[in-house]
Amino acid sequence: MVFITNTVADPVPTVDSGLHTNPRRYEKDNGFYSEVVTRAGGIATPLWTIATTPARTAGEDTTIYTIEIENSTGAAITAWLEIAGVAITVPITVGNDDTVIINYPAGFNVGDNDVDCNASANGVVFSIKGTEA
Repeated sequence: MVFITNTVADPVPTVDSGLHTNPRRYEKDNGFYSEVVTRAGGIATPLWTIATTPARTAGEDTTIYTIEIENSTGAAITAWLEIAGVAITVPITVGNDDTVIINYPAGFNVGDNDVDCNASANGVVFSIKGTEA
């Protein structure tokens, strides 16, 4: 708990609620997680869009903090994220029967866009976590 004095003329201490200074509260209030999605059909698959469940909120910017990719396709694959058919991450190599977790400590801002997942094979599983504001 932080006590803040309003001014020199008004030295009444007040308590900072943490509304604007507590990063965990910000994450709690604005955090999201995508559905666990399996790439299918040989094309990019909707991961975090206004049509998925849970759905992203149109008009708000998405910042990704974690990408999870699981591969049990029987061979090594590459996987990436896309916006409107354009790759926004480098291809990430994932061995068979392996899971890769990519962390972005400073956040990866993808703006007010739908995010799709894609891979070199069907059956690759994706999920992302982050904030939306």
